[in-house]
Amino acid sequence: MDEQHIEKVKLLLTEWNPLGGKASQITNLENYETEAIDILFYIDKKSSTNYINKIMVDVLSQSFRLNLERTATIKHAEKIRKIINNE
Repeated sequence: MDEQHIEKVKLLLTEWNPLGGKASQITNLENYETEAIDILFYIDKKSSTNYINKIMVDVLSQSFRLNLERTATIKHAEKIRKIINNE
């Protein structure tokens, strides 16, 4: 797994902060490192934005019991697609 991709996805998730104010209650959040790794594990350069969005929402929902709307998260999935394709 590409360390640069992990760092970039961590940064994207940290800036977005899907947990919002609840992030301060998570003691081992580590700037969403685990979630970034989990997302990247399931995708590759051929993955569509919609597939990345599904994986991202599933990972974040399972990790934090969030109820994320896929239509609201698609822009973040597009950014992840660009990261893995080095765009």
